[in-house]
Amino acid sequence: LKKKSERGFSNAALSLAEVSQLLWAANGNLPADAISGATSKVIPSAGGLYALEVFLVSGTDTVSGLPAGVYHYKPESNTLTSINPGDNRSLLARTALGQMWMASAPVIIVIGANFNRMTVKYGNRGMQYVFMESGASTQNVYLQSESLGLKVGSVGAFQDTYVTGALKLPADVNPLMLI
Repeated sequence: LKKKSERGFSNAALSLAEVSQLLWAANGNLPADAISGATSKVIPSAGGLYALEVFLVSGTDTVSGLPAGVYHYKPESNTLTSINPGDNRSLLARTALGQMWMASAPVIIVIGANFNRMTVKYGNRGMQYVFMESGASTQNVYLQSESLGLKVGSVGAFQDTYVTGALKLPADVNPLMLI
């Protein structure tokens, strides 16, 4: 495997199918169990609580057929809901301590979490479980990117409140990783 972090990206637009596959790898649902109807995910989660929320930041003409904006990924339907229109990649890069190389990526996937979903059951230990879940999600995006022939890089250095405000993320979601 040639998996590694990159800092330079092509100007070619991604297809909706590619973006869908990346988001599904980050936090998608697997088919429901035929007997119980239970749904599982592509990543493990302590107690099956699934604290992660995934967002997509796209630019103008960077994803075929998708307007520039910030979108919330809905794993149950494998769909996107717009939460903030416009190209926010440069603004996001500035919140990541000025790592402007990010703004050249066609999309940025934001892995966030609602910590309360985990800590309500596991107390402070639940914080560690969220970080483990985030790591599994990030790894999946790297592996899926490699299988699609796409370059990928990740950033953990950013100002949480600025990312939340700039992208208009829900108040109960903390950003953990930018990919």
